[in-house]
Amino acid sequence: MTDPFAKLTQVGPGSPTGEFFRQFWLPIARSDEFEADGAPIRLMALGERLVGFRDSDGRMGIFDHRCPHRCASLFFGRNEEGGLRCSYHGWKFDVEGRCTDVPSIAGGGAPTRVRAKAYSVRERNGLVWIYMGSREAPPPLPEIGVVAGDEELEIQMWLRECNWLQGMEGDIDASHLAFLHHGGHDPEEAGEHFIMKWLTTGRAVETKVVNTVWGTMEGHRRPDSFTPDYRHYTQQVLPSTTVPGQNLFEAEEPLVRFWLPMDDTHSMIFQVSRKQGLVDGKSVFLGPLEKLPGVVVRMADLLQPNSDDWYGRWRLTPSEENDYFLDRDAQAKGNYSGVEGIQIQDKMITESMGAVVDRSFEHLSASDLMISRTRRRLLKAVDAYAATGELPVTVDNPGLTRGIMAGGGHVPEGTDWLQYYRDVAEAAGADPRILENDRADAAVGESTQGAGA
Repeated sequence: MTDPFAKLTQVGPGSPTGEFFRQFWLPIARSDEFEADGAPIRLMALGERLVGFRDSDGRMGIFDHRCPHRCASLFFGRNEEGGLRCSYHGWKFDVEGRCTDVPSIAGGGAPTRVRAKAYSVRERNGLVWIYMGSREAPPPLPEIGVVAGDEELEIQMWLRECNWLQGMEGDIDASHLAFLHHGGHDPEEAGEHFIMKWLTTGRAVETKVVNTVWGTMEGHRRPDSFTPDYRHYTQQVLPSTTVPGQNLFEAEEPLVRFWLPMDDTHSMIFQVSRKQGLVDGKSVFLGPLEKLPGVVVRMADLLQPNSDDWYGRWRLTPSEENDYFLDRDAQAKGNYSGVEGIQIQDKMITESMGAVVDRSFEHLSASDLMISRTRRRLLKAVDAYAATGELPVTVDNPGLTRGIMAGGGHVPEGTDWLQYYRDVAEAAGADPRILENDRADAAVGESTQGAGA
């Protein structure tokens, strides 16, 4: 038996999933990683080796790292006087990729037909975005939850040494929270922390999933918990964004995660939130649980210094080589996984599957409905683009995801779970339309047939 979703793990140039990804704006770095006339930085996205730099006027450029003259790497170039100059023969390129100087040719001048392969770049919210697609005029930047407008946001980044899909799937897996992260915690330890009490009094989940105009949405409850009417909503936004939600809607500090496929075996996580969502580098949501085994660490304390190699940025020290600092004694005394830190626990589990997991080996259960539905939704979208060029309507209408809601609330008995979401979204000023047939305009998008599981 072959893996029916292997296509989704392959993101290089010319691959169906890679070409699909290239039609979206993707975050690739933090703005503060670059300084005017500073050293170029190696970047990777969708299997391509790139180099990024900020010119003398503060403009960002991102190129294929190969100089179009003789293919020497522009990483070794000189960022000076408004452009990046190759160290091999001195050819110079501006942020648009235009060749502006060829000092190695007698008489000077610059060949107008020669250009560095430059991608469209934008900056917003403290992020550097790249568009690698074929459009002459790129689509608008995404507006997903808090990632919209000009607000400077808190950005944390971490390298994950595995395929983007298995990493992202951990973010939409409702049932693992009560085990991997909180399996060793008792309800009495939760105190007044509502979500922790909910997780630890009801570890089994009952979930519903629907295809949305932007991707998929899951709402699950814990029927054995102290409050079985509480339902928690998680969003997946095509192609690789999650809005997992942490708290009750009224107390939620919005958080968005982008999963950038660097290549087939490495991904970069961008965790984006409002600045008040962190205190001293620790989650406000998890802060009250700081004394519980395995929960709270400052991720900044676990980061290695960035280096210049292709996988050298935002690496966490706990890794496969040191068993993620696994402590078997701690595991026996309340830390269910034996590993400190939510992100490290997720890193350990998803990387332990292998660089690219073989899904033909797995056996999904009812609690995995969000994962199976999201895979099918992605596969359908990739195949539609390959066959007809059709893209999700949110590419050109990003306002549909502005203010997108995640988190949860008490759903009154007899109230439809989708209608409850619509009511909450509308009251919060977000777009309450969820399904394709909710949209008032006539734009063509994804079907939602059979989406009420």
